[in-house]
Amino acid sequence: MKVQKLFRSLPQDPKGLEPFASWQELSPHFESQVINGCYLLIATIEDRDFDNLLGVFQSREEAMGAFLTLSMEHGWEEVPEVYCVYHAQEQGGKLLAGILTDGQISLYEQTTVEQMVQIMARVHRVVVYSYDVVTYIKDIYPEIDQKVYIIAREIAKKVGKAPELEDIAKVYGMPSESLEDKLKVIQKLLQNPVRTPFGEVELPPFSYPLTECK
Repeated sequence: MKVQKLFRSLPQDPKGLEPFASWQELSPHFESQVINGCYLLIATIEDRDFDNLLGVFQSREEAMGAFLTLSMEHGWEEVPEVYCVYHAQEQGGKLLAGILTDGQISLYEQTTVEQMVQIMARVHRVVVYSYDVVTYIKDIYPEIDQKVYIIAREIAKKVGKAPELEDIAKVYGMPSESLEDKLKVIQKLLQNPVRTPFGEVELPPFSYPLTECK
């Protein structure tokens, strides 16, 4: 298991932080990196470490779940490893949405969009270009705000504004007419540096915490 948290300054004794201070049976390994002027602290804990708690919990999985819950209460999150790319648009007065996972594109209509949401619920991050597509599913999946990585927002932080997705597609020489095309362009933008009409920018990875450092 890997959990992460942003800090304005790097703690001198990470193991003294909660939740690790309360779980002395674990032996976390810490590593840090600087991104956007913040310190990202990542704690790696071997799954077998949780076997030391089997006198308290009935299984390793139960111990890991309890630790993760406590970690989240203290501002940590599990390091995202599984993601999907999402985009949507209105077509003929109806919603057409799509996701790209593991290189495969799946399309959904208004009547089947809940199936897409069920897949989103199983991934750690939902990658979109702009937030406006989130509004299409916000009513049936309000939790998306806790896991959505917005590329246009990250570009704007670097250069002051974000171009339209179609304009970025032109820079890459990629088509952007269909929903499938747009999903492929967004997927391409997860590779740094990102090329825009305003120049190249280096974006934080999708796994970077969504909260601001404190």
